Amino acid sequence: MNTAAQAGSGNLIFMLMIIVFMIFIIWSGRGQKKREAERQAQVDALQKGDGVILPGGIVGTVAGFKDNAVEVKIAENVKITVLKSGIVGFLNPTAPVNKGGAK
Repeated sequence: MNTAAQAGSGNLIFMLMIIVFMIFIIWSGRGQKKREAERQAQVDALQKGDGVILPGGIVGTVAGFKDNAVEVKIAENVKITVLKSGIVGFLNPTAPVNKGGAK
C-alpha cells in the first residue's frame, strides 16, 4: 500500500511541475509581445533625422521614407533603403506615446 501512496504523490509533483512550466511559458511570451509592441511603436514614430541601428551594427540617420521601408544615411552621400522590420535598435530612443490609455 505504501508504494501506491508514493506513486500518487509522484504524479502530483509531476503535474505541479508541468503547471509551473506552463505558467512560465505564458508569462515569458507576454513579455516578448510587450517588447515587440514597444519596438513597433518606436518604428512607427520614426522621423527624419532619428538615429537607427541596422543589422551588423551599422549606424545611420533616417533620411526619408518609402512605403514599408526607410532610407538611412550611413555616410556622406551614401543612403541605403531598409525595411522597417530590419531596424534592430534606436539611438537616443524617445518613449513612444501611450495610445492605449493608462497602464
